[in-house]
This record gives sequence, structure tokens and C-alpha cells, in this order.
Amino acid sequence: MIRLGQSMFINVDLSMYHNETDTPAKARSTALNEELGQIKYVFSDKTGTLTQNVMIFLKGSVNSVQYGQDTVADAELEKNPHLVDFSWNKYADPKFRYSDQSLLDAVQARDPDVDMYFKVLSLCHTVMSEWEEDGTLVYQAQSPDEEALLTAARNFGYVYMSRTQKTVTINLFGTEEEYELLALLDFDNVRKRMSIILRCPDGQIRLLCKGADTTVIPLLNNKDPSKLEATLEHMNCYAREGLRTLIIAYKTIPDAEFQEWEAIFEKATMSLEDRDAEINAAYDLIEKDLDLIGATAIEDKLQDGVPETIANLARASIKIWVLTGDKQETAINIGYSCKLIKPHMEVLILEGDDSDDVKFEIIELQYRISDLRKTARK
Repeated sequence: MIRLGQSMFINVDLSMYHNETDTPAKARSTALNEELGQIKYVFSDKTGTLTQNVMIFLKGSVNSVQYGQDTVADAELEKNPHLVDFSWNKYADPKFRYSDQSLLDAVQARDPDVDMYFKVLSLCHTVMSEWEEDGTLVYQAQSPDEEALLTAARNFGYVYMSRTQKTVTINLFGTEEEYELLALLDFDNVRKRMSIILRCPDGQIRLLCKGADTTVIPLLNNKDPSKLEATLEHMNCYAREGLRTLIIAYKTIPDAEFQEWEAIFEKATMSLEDRDAEINAAYDLIEKDLDLIGATAIEDKLQDGVPETIANLARASIKIWVLTGDKQETAINIGYSCKLIKPHMEVLILEGDDSDDVKFEIIELQYRISDLRKTARK
């Protein structure tokens, strides 16, 4: 009877009611309350679990210049009198909001760096486009990051229209441009980047690349160290704000160099042994000496009630682990915002280049934790 009564309390608990879907809690086991009491550890992913998995392009760095808006609530952004007017663009997504007019001014002035920045965003992806019956352009993306970047490019006049096995088409301020698709260098969790090789309307072959700073920066040429320094400073600022960042780069490839590489790549794709390794080796041959364009910063908002939930779990002495692939600064900032890390806590960082480094760091941290516990008892 006690178990039945506890399960009934769960079913009628208004704090566990989800208003958006009109869904109350439902205890499917009378032993649920006892089972919950046995939990000592919670392991959680960040994206889509703690966060809404709804990405918004918020800031960008182009040729050492920062563009973007502050992180604000949707209601506050809606009331902002300085919202950029996208009414001139018939393909603009009406749900996209942006408050930095200077970026649109740079676009309309056809700043060459901003132009290449948005071309990379509108061309370097794996998104498919669809047209609804009312003529609305809809993007079908596996990654919400890609959709956010494409939506931003779309609103600023670089509209991804369609792709085939051999072409990618964008609409540039009312004029369609068709790019010949020569090769797609896939993203994976090891490479942490993707590239696309296109023959552009001007006849030039270009490689467009976007990815994590840890994997793209080593591929850059050293033409402009000051631009790289400024971009990294901007990215660190974005990471401290809890934003997801990507590096944007490109290179122009001479026809003879591409033909030589294409032969190597085709041989790799037909390899019967170590095919993946051969393909990645071919990728590495062409993904080098890149010109830095800038960086993107995307916001992924926390789910409603996450900080309060984590605080209550911590009060119940439940240990919480959160897994994320973000930059260290981003991960720490998210930890603070969701109350996983509290202001009075000391943040301990474990990092190393190999297993020996990590083992040494673990030993050092064990001594540090032991000292902290002794201090807390005093």
C-alpha cells in the first residue's frame, strides 16, 4: 500500500508535469520511488540532454573583426529596436533574429572576406533542401549546427538552394550560382572537420573547410599570424560565454595539383585493405596550407529547469558526470550556468598528450583533492 501511495503521488505531482506536451508523470512501477533512492551516479550527455539542441548563430569573427550580438532571452531580442531588417530577402527565415547591423553592412558592401565567409557556410555542408507546397525553402540537416550556420547565411543573402551528385547551387542576392562538386571530404569524430572541393563560377578550384580549432589550425599557412592571434582571442571569448565555435578556412588549388590529388584519392577509395586509412591519408594531402577566414559562434540554450534539477540532484548527494566535446572554456562555462560547478568550488583540470601525462596528472590531482578535503574538515 505504501508503494502504491508513493506512485500515486508521483502521478499527480505538478512539478513533474510537462506543460508543452500536456504530459503528466506516470509511475509504471510501484517500486519506482525505492529504485530512485538507490541512484548514486548520473551520467549525462550535454547536447540535446542538458541543452535544447536548438542552435542559433550568434557571433562571428571575420578577418580579425568581431560581429554579433549579446546572449539575451528571445523576448528581449524581439523588443530590440536595432534588429537587422531582412525584409529585402524573400528567402529569409522569419524566425532568425540578429541585432548587429554592421555584419549586413559588410555583406552589402561586398567585403571580400565576409563574402568568402558566408560562401563557405552556404556551400560546405551535407544538408539537403526541400521546397514545400507554399514555396517555403526548408533545410533537412543531420546536424543542428549546420542548419544554424546555413540559416544565418541564408538570411544574409547567401541562400543554399539545392545540390545534386555533381553540383551545388546557391542564390546570391537574387542571382543563382552553380558550383561543380569535385569532392566531399567527410566529417568524423577523429578529423573534427569537413571540407568540400568545388570548381567555382570563375573557373577556379577551391577547397572550403570548417571544423574544430584543434584540427584546422595546424592546417593553416602562416601568412598572417596577427589574424590567427585575433581569431583565437575571439574564439576564447566565445568559449567563455558557453558558445560552440568553429574555424572557417579555404584554399585555391591549381588544376594540375587537383588532378594529381584526385588520382590518389580515387585509388584510395578503391582500396581493399585499410581503405579508411588510405582515404584519410589522401584527405591530409590536400587539406593543408589553408587561408584563415574567421570563426563562428553558436548558442545552444539550456533546457528549462536544468540548473534547478542539477542542484536538487546534488542536494541528494548524487554525483553527476557530463560528457561534452566542446572546448575546455566552453565546458567550464556550461558547468557554471547549469550549476554543476558552483562559485565556491575549485576547478581541477586533467589534461595530457599521452597516457603517461594523464597518469601523472591523476596522481597530482589526487594529492590536491586530499589537501582540499583536509582543509574542509578544519
